Order: sequence, then structure tokens, then C-alpha cells
Amino acid sequence: MKRLNELYDIDNDMKIYSIHSDSRYVKPYSIFFCIEGLSVDGHRYVEDAIFQGAKVIVYSKELPYYHEKIIYILVDNTLEELNRVSNIFYDYPSNKMKIIGVTGSSGKTVVASMIKDAMSRYCNTGYIGTISLEYNGRKEECPYTTPETLYLQRKLFEMNRSGVKVVAMEASSHGLALRRVDSVNFSIAVMTNIGAEHLDFHGTREQYVLAKQKLFEMIKHTDWAVLNSDDDAFLRIKQNTQGKILTYGIETNSDVMARNVRLYLDHSEFDLMFKGNTFHVSSPVLAKFNIYNVLALVCVLIAMGCDDSMVLDAVKNVEAVEGRMELIQAKQGFSVIVDYCQHISNYEEIFEFVDRVRQNRGRLIAVLGAPGKRNYKLRKELGEIANKYLDHVILTQLDDRGENVYDICEAIQNEITDINSVIIASRQIAIEQAIELACKDDIILILGKGHEKFISLEVGQADYPGDSTIVKEAIERIYGGN
Repeated sequence: MKRLNELYDIDNDMKIYSIHSDSRYVKPYSIFFCIEGLSVDGHRYVEDAIFQGAKVIVYSKELPYYHEKIIYILVDNTLEELNRVSNIFYDYPSNKMKIIGVTGSSGKTVVASMIKDAMSRYCNTGYIGTISLEYNGRKEECPYTTPETLYLQRKLFEMNRSGVKVVAMEASSHGLALRRVDSVNFSIAVMTNIGAEHLDFHGTREQYVLAKQKLFEMIKHTDWAVLNSDDDAFLRIKQNTQGKILTYGIETNSDVMARNVRLYLDHSEFDLMFKGNTFHVSSPVLAKFNIYNVLALVCVLIAMGCDDSMVLDAVKNVEAVEGRMELIQAKQGFSVIVDYCQHISNYEEIFEFVDRVRQNRGRLIAVLGAPGKRNYKLRKELGEIANKYLDHVILTQLDDRGENVYDICEAIQNEITDINSVIIASRQIAIEQAIELACKDDIILILGKGHEKFISLEVGQADYPGDSTIVKEAIERIYGGN
């Protein structure tokens, strides 16, 4: 609870019990912010908010009605005000914790999860991102990779109140562009990589990079920017932050480096170089792109003040992230990798990795699909790179969003000319079929859903057991255990 004159320079000490930007959740003695979103304008719902009990309306354009007992506050930008007021209302929660923001086209979830797991050994640590929101043994679904302002501030407040000291959170390009984190005080900002994704939202790569860049512009000169020096956007991001910089890379001389990299199906080995020292390490991560993620983790731990032994312990004991290069090995000698895989670059990196590490030239079998009603180019690209790397493809449902599954799969299949491919509409049956096909030394790739336990339909979602669950149950049913 706050008094109105604590939030605004106004001669009124009315008690404010809650603040809202959605009229459906307004409660008595609250403030309603009229936010102009991508599809909904909050100014249209002022009367609903007042009916629900709002006493204060913060708006930016003329309203059709003004009620005598309601306080109206006209501002230039309601979203900016929502950020400012929510931060005050929840007692500046991010100022009381170390907030580590991770942004990039891929790797955000893995790096943020690695940071959360590593720091949890030393202090109470939380996580906010694609997979969930986690702290103090609690795990709840997160509405977006980077939640909206009010939800985020409320959850940071709850984390701080329950003793959390460090929060690792994903900062998506959408979240940054939509100003969801404007009032968050980041102590460390991490860049994984910047490609050319989400152009349906951002319009151009320039706008996409600008959104990512915003996180580093928010960093103060006393805080840290962790940058991938091998990435094309490195110099640009470096020039647009005033924070202290820690770099990591494999190809370019950096503060933290991996050299002499050796990749295996179930782990990676490399020489880890930092602070003038070199350590040969074995880490349970798969593929070169995950070594970059480990290097980002090392930079964060250094910035947090961890000593060498703490850093090496974290690298050697990285915990698997659900649905992110998740390896499931069967006693029959074949292996299954489950991965989220959202962009064509992700698919090609995984195909290259498994082609490199497969033993005795076992077959590469992939279960994959493409999302409905978006990124139509991906379908052609998937078919083309399947020809290049795979031995057998099972095309199936991903998130059809009301589009015909067979039409989606046939668009991919039209590009597959050199290898066997079949269409099985049911994702569960497709995965089970792949398990039944598997022989010793084969590697099965289950791609596109990762940790997700739903299928997106035209309206809403359908419950889905999850790729990993289906794989394990299929192995148990067909072979009597793994």
C-alpha cells in the first residue's frame, strides 16, 4: 500500500492498495493506467476500471467522460508512468538485489539458467524467463519470456521479500522494445549473440539490434556488460554501454576464452583461459554454441566476485536445462536429443554437431515441424538443410495455430529430395515412431518444442505431455527401460 502523494506530487493522501493496466483485474482504491498496446488501447476501458473500484485514472489523451469523485492525472506517456510508479509502489525491488539480464537471439534461457544454478550454491537465487519463474523452491509459469512491467515488479518485490539476493532473468527483444524492464536496475547485462530474428515484430534488423542494445545502455558505469567478442554486433554494443566490460570468445582474443575445443556426444572438453591462467576442463554441455554459453557464465561469475575454484566448479557441474540440448541415452545404444530450436541457425548448428560426433556413422533421425501462420521461409530452409545432414525425417505438428498440419509438413517435404521423409500428424506418434526405428549408434533429434507442455492452436492451447516425457515413456514401453 502507498499513499497517492507518495506516487504523485499531489495534495491527496488517499491510500492506494493496487495498481493496474488491465481493467479486468482492477480492485477498489486502485490506480488504472491507460496503456496503448499493440492491439488494445486502455483508454477504452476507463469506465470498466471505475466500475471495478479504480479511484485514480492515469491517461494520455482525451476521455469522453470525467467523473466528479475520480482523480484524473494527464501524462505524456502512460507506459513511462507505469514503469516509474510501479517501481515506487513495490519499493524499488531491483535496487535491493543483483539483477543479471541476459539478451540475445539464442542462448538466453541456457545462460540465465546456468547463472541461477551456479549462484544458488552460494546465495538465494531466482530465475525469470522462458521456462518459468523460480525462487525458494517455487516454480510457476511465466506469461512471457520477459514479463510485463506490473507482473515483473510484483514478482521482484516478492522475491526480495522472501530473501532472494540474485535474480537471473531473460531480457527478450520484445520485452526491451515494449519497455517492460525500463524500471529494472540491472547489475550485469549479458549478450549471447545477435542474429536477424523476430523481424515480423521489429521490422528491420537495425530495429532488432537497437532493442537488444537498450539493455546495455541501461547499465551504469559501475556495473558490468558481458559481451561475446566473436559476434558481429560486438563492437556496436561495446560502443553503446558505459559499463565495465568483460569479453568472452573462442576465435577472438577475449578476457575469457575456450581453446582446443573437443566435442563429444555427451560432453565437451576445452582449455578455459581467464585471469592469465589456463585450465583444462570437461563440461557436460553439448555443441560449440553451448561452450559460448559456458564462457558467458564464467564472465558473470567473475563479475560477481567468485574465485577461480568457484568458477571451475560451476563449469564442471553445469546442470542440464530442460528441453535445451537435453540428452537421453538408451541402453540399446542409441541416443535422443531434445531441443527447443526456434531459428534456422539453431537447426543447422545442431545438425552440424550431431553429424560431427555420431559414432560408427549411425543414422541421424529427426522429428521436426514448423510453426503455423508465421515464418513461412523456415519451411523451405528446413527441407534444404535436412537434405544436407540427415538420414531420415519424420515431419509432424509443432504449433499449427489453426493451419493444416499436412500443408505445413508438405511445404517442408517438397524440399527434401535426397533422403527418406514421412508425415505423421500426431507429434506423440511421430516421436514413438522414431524410437521404434532407432538402432545402435543412431541419434534421434526431437526439435522445436523443448520444454513446452502445450500445442498452440488457432484459439488457445492444447495440453501436451512434453517431448522428453514422450521419449522416456516410449523407451520404457518399447524396450522395457533405458
